[in-house]
Amino acid sequence: MTSLDAWAGLALPAAGGLLLLLAAGLGPGRRHARVTREGGTAFLGESLMHRGYAGIDGLARAALRLGWGANTVSWLSLLLGLAAGFGLAGGRFGLAAWLLALSGLGDGMDGAMARLQGTASRRGAVLDSALDRYVEFFCFAGLGWFFRESAALQLLVLAALFGSFMVTYSTAKAEALQVAPPRGWMKRAERMVWLTGGAAVAAALPLAGYSGRPVLIAVLAIIALFANLSAIIRLRALGRAV
Repeated sequence: MTSLDAWAGLALPAAGGLLLLLAAGLGPGRRHARVTREGGTAFLGESLMHRGYAGIDGLARAALRLGWGANTVSWLSLLLGLAAGFGLAGGRFGLAAWLLALSGLGDGMDGAMARLQGTASRRGAVLDSALDRYVEFFCFAGLGWFFRESAALQLLVLAALFGSFMVTYSTAKAEALQVAPPRGWMKRAERMVWLTGGAAVAAALPLAGYSGRPVLIAVLAIIALFANLSAIIRLRALGRAV
């Protein structure tokens, strides 16, 4: 099982790279208003985000043709995130990476499906945002359990979780005050890319005779540092805007 999990971890970035090459061959594609409004960062470029949203739109159309609803995909994304948390807790990082990637796709698809159907609503946005927070909690809780023998690493997990929630809070607060959300690093898509990629690499490294733990610790440190720094910058910018 360990070897299978390691190969699963290796397969995910390979599949992601192939999809990026295919997207690059299709040209720039349509620009998405949300990406243009919020912009990209050094961690996740704007061009890459436009291509990602274009791919998600295609998957959303396919799901609608199958008769799926946006709320169904939202709840499925939650269940996949819960399963990913258990995978991380049990050290099955390859499995967790795939589950987290699928959960992230579902999170993007539900909003796209609602827009395509013309059923987007504030109630749906609230549900989507709440489920996103649960998925992140499941993942960080899983990592907290995995590192349960080290109080220092558990504090690092908590710092990453707190920074993640504060970045999201700054966006929600800006929207509540009806001002443009401040730009910054480590928005949810970036955090999910780091967590998913980190889990995949951590799973694959044993194939080369290395431990994946340092990779997970490094990813948590990056999220903790830049998410909290981003939250401070975003909240200061928000304070100046009101």
